[in-house]
Amino acid sequence: MSRPFPLRLLPGLVLLAATPLPAADSPPASSPWDQAALGLFKDAHASFAQQAAAADREARFGEAVTLINLQPKTDTNLDRAASLLTAIAATDATDELGVSSRYYLARIAQIHRASPDNAAALRIYRELAGLSSPHALAQRAVVHVALLELFDPRLAPAEIRPGFDRLAARGATLTDPSALRDFHLVMGDAALRFNLGETIALDHLLAADRAGIVRATTQRDTWVRIAELARRTGRNDVAITYYRHFLDKFLRDSRRLMITERLAALTATQPAEAAR
Repeated sequence: MSRPFPLRLLPGLVLLAATPLPAADSPPASSPWDQAALGLFKDAHASFAQQAAAADREARFGEAVTLINLQPKTDTNLDRAASLLTAIAATDATDELGVSSRYYLARIAQIHRASPDNAAALRIYRELAGLSSPHALAQRAVVHVALLELFDPRLAPAEIRPGFDRLAARGATLTDPSALRDFHLVMGDAALRFNLGETIALDHLLAADRAGIVRATTQRDTWVRIAELARRTGRNDVAITYYRHFLDKFLRDSRRLMITERLAALTATQPAEAAR
């Protein structure tokens, strides 16, 4: 293949099915991975399928990933994708392609089937999380383990805190920024949802922000949550910082009046050097 797609970027690939097609005057994609990145899944799949016939392992992976994204989504395509991914992982379950293939097998089970199989997905995610690998998708599996375990409606209330603490210890080993960010967002939400402590929730949300929140909507809401939690837990310096971040960046949000009033009340009680 002329230019392999960087597999560490694959977590977002399955979200590209809704991406608009490129304009007619856009330069032609130079590889199947480029076509997939542009949302040209039909063209990318045809290219990968042709290369996969020559037993190219990466091409088979590309064929599987594009099959997942082909519209309309069919059981036949998902079955073919799962078969390809299973064969790739059977060759080597822990190299880059093997880990990626296992991750997408879990995604097929969790979100692409008409009837999700969360138990099957969780089993694979746990296996990947257990690798303690620097691979981006192995680390992202920890995020899915946290989501599926903590928000399982069958989880007994007495099991929530032990599970949360165990996951927090596992998350402390994450190094991939994307996985780290999403893990702490999940944990912060869980801490609030299950009343595990506003200080704990605040620490996780601050860690998520330090990891780098890309989406504006997520950043906006997270900054408000951080500021409000900081205000309620007596960390006024943090609250002031994040209220100001919000006001400086989000000029049309309906919460600006409330936040302006909160900021004014806090700065009025701060030492003179803390005020603008």
